[in-house]
Amino acid sequence: MERSLRLMTANLLNGRADPRDLARIVDLLEPDLVVTQELAPDAAEVLADRFPHHELQPALDHGGRGIASRHLAEFGEIPLPWRPGLWGRVEIDGQRPVIAGVHMRNPVVFPWWRSARIRGEQTQALIDWAAEFIEDHVPLVVAGDMNASPSWPLYRRLAGEWDDLVAGAVSQNGEKTVPTWAWRPGWPRVLRIDHVFGAGAKVVRTRVEPVRGSDHAAVVVDLLFG
Repeated sequence: MERSLRLMTANLLNGRADPRDLARIVDLLEPDLVVTQELAPDAAEVLADRFPHHELQPALDHGGRGIASRHLAEFGEIPLPWRPGLWGRVEIDGQRPVIAGVHMRNPVVFPWWRSARIRGEQTQALIDWAAEFIEDHVPLVVAGDMNASPSWPLYRRLAGEWDDLVAGAVSQNGEKTVPTWAWRPGWPRVLRIDHVFGAGAKVVRTRVEPVRGSDHAAVVVDLLFG
């Protein structure tokens, strides 16, 4: 029987997410691997206490990021313009998938034309970085806050390269995708801008879990590779 890898991605709103609620979610859902955006020091402590393998780079300037794994993993940086991403590689059932965590620039940051240019550069750099894994048929998952709903060009570009694993899973189950982002923490969520893309992978189960204090919900997926 194939083992699945449970992945969680969450934007923690630059220290406003409640670290106790993050701990509750991690303890409840028991992800194997977590990628975070806007990771603050208190949230980084939660992950460091629970995951023996990690690359955590907390900050209080919206640039904090991290990746943490229960399994032995190697880590590295994704050289994206303006804000780098992080990747981790684990071994499961003879496969060595690469899991990338990214946080794309917000499109409404003024001047918006500069933001649009940076987003385009980030997208191309991410695709270029991933190309060697795709060419070598290495299972690849790219997760995080894309700051793009399915109607935005950035989403369409990534969905043209890789599968939207969450959309594929819920469609197969006869369900619909749900929003992940709200205008304010605790408000009703209105847009799906946190995504999990992949090649050589599929999602067999997905869940969206609110994180107290954050305007983003965590997206949790069970992945199979091969």
